[in-house]
Amino acid sequence: MPPVLAFVIESSIVNSAPIFLAALVIAYIAGPFFKNAGANKYMRIAIYSAVGVAAGMWSYSSFDAPDRSIELTEAALLVIGMLIYSLLIIAPIVMIKNRAKS
Repeated sequence: MPPVLAFVIESSIVNSAPIFLAALVIAYIAGPFFKNAGANKYMRIAIYSAVGVAAGMWSYSSFDAPDRSIELTEAALLVIGMLIYSLLIIAPIVMIKNRAKS
């Protein structure tokens, strides 16, 4: 496995807790508002994943690399990796939950 891919996978999995905790909190707090506002399931998946990625990046910069700044390429790799990782987990949950309620 290339070192870049290993870095992205390891960083995404290590920061799973803040990613999914933030997505869960925003889903329970703002989820009903998004549904009433007319956001479809794909828009909600994107919003929950974006919030999760923001929390994952905060966690990475605070705990994994606290004494240095994150380079642009490192940040881009992390955002893409965390977004794919969160979409793979959050999308099925929203789809199944949406299907069960309708």
